[in-house]
Amino acid sequence: MIRSAILGLAACLLLAGCGRNGAEAPVKGAAQLSPSFTGEFALVDKNGAPVVDEDFEGKVMLVYFGYTKCPDICPGDIAVMSAALNELSEEQAAEIAPIFISVDPERDTPDVLKAYFAFDERLVPLTGTVEAAEKARLGFKLYAKKSPLPDSALGYVINHQQAFFITDRTGQPRIAKMGASTPQDLAELLRRSIRDY
Repeated sequence: MIRSAILGLAACLLLAGCGRNGAEAPVKGAAQLSPSFTGEFALVDKNGAPVVDEDFEGKVMLVYFGYTKCPDICPGDIAVMSAALNELSEEQAAEIAPIFISVDPERDTPDVLKAYFAFDERLVPLTGTVEAAEKARLGFKLYAKKSPLPDSALGYVINHQQAFFITDRTGQPRIAKMGASTPQDLAELLRRSIRDY
């Protein structure tokens, strides 16, 4: 199932590239996205207040999906998000809405997100109901599935794709940076997105 989801995303990315007459991705490892990525979400923030994608209209969104009990990848990627913002000028950083969307809303309550993201108030962590989180993932075509760990105190992990998504100022997803990234690469992608979108 993971393989089919990844292949499906790859097909969407390839179609998007063809639709742009073979235009090169602005940064190595980044791909242009097709209009079938909607980027819509209706969630709650770390204070329990409702948040929708339209709330960030006028800014370029940097969106990452993960969860606070992730044992390895997510903490590193969240640190990369924070460090990438540090690479930008104050004016550039003000143009970005750095969004974290939980793929584990059952455990990632607003209070959990508030404590976890206390290290950087610029990051906007979001959660919601299981249904709302799933709908948000669908808007970005992101695969995520719960995998039980019966012999672990964690109980389960969430297998999900590793990707940074960047939207234009209307909230339309434009770029996906798949896999690991450096703060410098992500910052360069954000600079170009501020300029182009």
